[in-house]
This record gives sequence, C-alpha cells and structure tokens, in this order.
Amino acid sequence: MITLYSLVRRIIPAEPKRKQEIAFITSCLHTVSPAGLFLSAPYGESTFAFTTFLAILCYVRAQEKHFKVTEQSHLPKQAWILLSGFGFALSTLFRSNGLLHGTIFLFDAITCLRSCFKAPNASNLAHLTTTILAGSLIAIGFALPQAIAYFQFCTPKPSRPWCSHFPPSIYSWVQKHYWNVGFLAYWTPNNIPLFLLAAPMLAVLSITGLAVLLEPQSVLAAAVNESPKRASASETERNLFTHVALQLAVPQLLLAALATTSFHVQIINRISSGCALWYIVLAVLVAGDKDGHDFAPRGLLGFLGVGRRREVLVRVMVGYAVVQGGLYAAFLPPA
Repeated sequence: MITLYSLVRRIIPAEPKRKQEIAFITSCLHTVSPAGLFLSAPYGESTFAFTTFLAILCYVRAQEKHFKVTEQSHLPKQAWILLSGFGFALSTLFRSNGLLHGTIFLFDAITCLRSCFKAPNASNLAHLTTTILAGSLIAIGFALPQAIAYFQFCTPKPSRPWCSHFPPSIYSWVQKHYWNVGFLAYWTPNNIPLFLLAAPMLAVLSITGLAVLLEPQSVLAAAVNESPKRASASETERNLFTHVALQLAVPQLLLAALATTSFHVQIINRISSGCALWYIVLAVLVAGDKDGHDFAPRGLLGFLGVGRRREVLVRVMVGYAVVQGGLYAAFLPPA
C-alpha cells in the first residue's frame, strides 16, 4: 500500500495537495479491493502486488529521467530499467500472469529500435540493450519455476505426459488436466453465477484500460482537473503520466481478456489486486474536482463516474470481500 502511494504521488500531474489526495484514495482502494482475505492469507497475491507496484515505481523513476521531470535520482536511467525488470521478474515468480508486464518493455524496445535506426548512437543502443535485458528478466522469472519442475519430473526419465509437450510447461498441464482450464472451457451454463461474480471487476478493468488507450486526454484532464489559467502541472509531468498509463493499460486489458476466456473467471476478483491502473483511474473519479466537488467526465470514464456509480462500485468491492471471506474461511468456492 505504501509503495502504491509513493508510485501514484510521482505520476499524478497535479498540484501537491491533489497528488496526495489521489494517492491516499488509491491506497485505500487497494486495501478494500475484492481480493479480501487473499491479501492477508498465505497466498501469492499480496507479494505479487507489492513486487509489481515496486517494479512500476522503478519504471516511473526511469521515465522521469527520460521526460526530464524534476527531483531526479542519482541512479542512471538504465539502472532503474533493470531494477524494474527485476521487480517484474519477482512478481512473475509468484504469479505467472506477471509475464503480461513484458509488454511494457516490448513496446519500449520497439520505440528504442526505431530511434536506433533514425539516430544510431551509444545512448540509444544502451537504452535498447537495457530494455531487452529487463524484458528477458521477466521471461526468466516465468521460465525458472517450470525449469525446476522439468528437471524434477522429466529427468533422467520422463515421468509425466507433459514432459514430451512443446514447450514442456507444467503450468498448462496442471491447469488443463486437474482444473479443466482452457480457451472457453469455463463457458458452461453452471458457471454463469461465477461470471456474474466476476462481471464488476471485468467491467472495471476493461473500461479503465480502454479509457486510457482510446481517450488518454480525457483521463489526463480528469487527473489534473485544473483550469488553464491555474495550470500547475508541467508538460513533462503530463507526458510522464500519459506514457505510464498507456503502458499499464495493455497488460490490464490482456488480463481481463484471459480471465474471460481462459481462466477460472472468478479469480479475477483477487488477481486484479496487482493491477495499479484501475485503482488510479477510479481514485481520480472519487477525488472529484480540485475543490472537492463532484464532476462528470465524458466518454468511457463517464460510465464509471456519473452519479454515484463509483461509490456503489466501492461498496460492492467491500461487500464482496466480506462474503468471500466467509466462504474462504469455510473452504467454499468461489475462491
């Protein structure tokens, strides 16, 4: 929660008081997220969230160097990028969906590659190399547990059917063989109640992610929420916020799509706790305008922000966490 608070304070392009308010609301939303007791029980969700938020924070520090935002650290940009990759690698060790954050470095690598072609110099080449290394760390974090399983079950003689698959993934085997998880495998009539339980979080993840991708200026305007005559956010701060938000939108949307088509859909209520973007966007809506009054954003944000929908959503989160806690304590689904 403290890491998320620090992260949000660094990227919200607004005056200090509004930065603090949105950061505080964001942290509170993480505390009352639908993950509920899974953030306190010996599960991987809390550690995954912490390492993910820490990795994003390191990525933001690197981008502060790139966008020349004030209060830069003494560490070079490349060091922060590698630390970010290491943080995402740790998160992937705890939950395999951390691999989705590799898209952040994939898009950055493509941008760096274009820069290298346009202006081949040592700085661009160093940035490209560091970005590729950071993305490779995430791949290692995903492959390492599977490599350990391969050497345990498949050498010197294969003992399980998945040993001969390509790639020999224990993840995909366990999910398919024991949990009957696969593309559209969960789309059966008896699972409709579970889709209904997951629907609110799937909607929030999808709407906030699409709002950032399709209407980035609307999200930026809602975050800053200031009149042109009282502009307190610099252009570099705005660019930093937009860049980071766009980078976080893609893995969040991919997670929502995979949960809908290929996971046990109800687990989105707990694994969404490691996505920072929807907390931030919802916190911006809850914070209202710069004077604390309500406001009605347009477009996709308006769907969440009109009237009392955002307050109702937070109440649903808290209510579900309480119900889930009772079910979880009694060893009952939906976990």
